[in-house]
This record gives sequence, structure tokens and C-alpha cells, in this order.
Amino acid sequence: MEYRLGNSIRVKDKGNTDPIECPNCKNTVRFKVFRNMDLRLIPEYPLINAQGVYFLICPKCASIYTVDEDQGDLLAKGEKYAVGPYDLKKLKEFKK
Repeated sequence: MEYRLGNSIRVKDKGNTDPIECPNCKNTVRFKVFRNMDLRLIPEYPLINAQGVYFLICPKCASIYTVDEDQGDLLAKGEKYAVGPYDLKKLKEFKK
């Protein structure tokens, strides 16, 4: 299986979450938060559509989850409770 987490070559470290229960291993851990960009060319103004892609990695079982861009932005600004266990979404498989 292949997953895509944005298409930029620069992945930025955005810190850690407050302790959250991992849906996979059921441990209460501080997820590591990363951000990548998803850039797309579109045939209208503005020509480039850029979105931030946030993904969280469990330090115990290495499961990877994503969150909405708005929640990720709040988390990057230091909002402690921007992300909870019900906000974590499984990755969608990339189909070529």
C-alpha cells in the first residue's frame, strides 16, 4: 500500500500533542506532529492551490494519522486541546 502525505519535499516538525490515547495500541502518548504542503495547479485564478497536510505519528506503535488543516493550524499555534482522540483519521490509500 502507498500513502501520500502532501507533495512537497520539505516536512516540518510542529512539535508534540498533549497526551492522547492512540486508537491502534491504546497507549496514552504524546503524538509527534509534522506538516507537509499539497500544491496543485488549477486552471483558474489563483493558479496554485496550496493546502497544509498535518500528520501525527504514535511513538509506541508508529501508527500514522491525519487531522483537518484547521485543527493542525491550531495545534501548531500552541492550542493544547486542538486535537483529541476522535479527531484522528486513518490515512487513505493512494491509488495511481
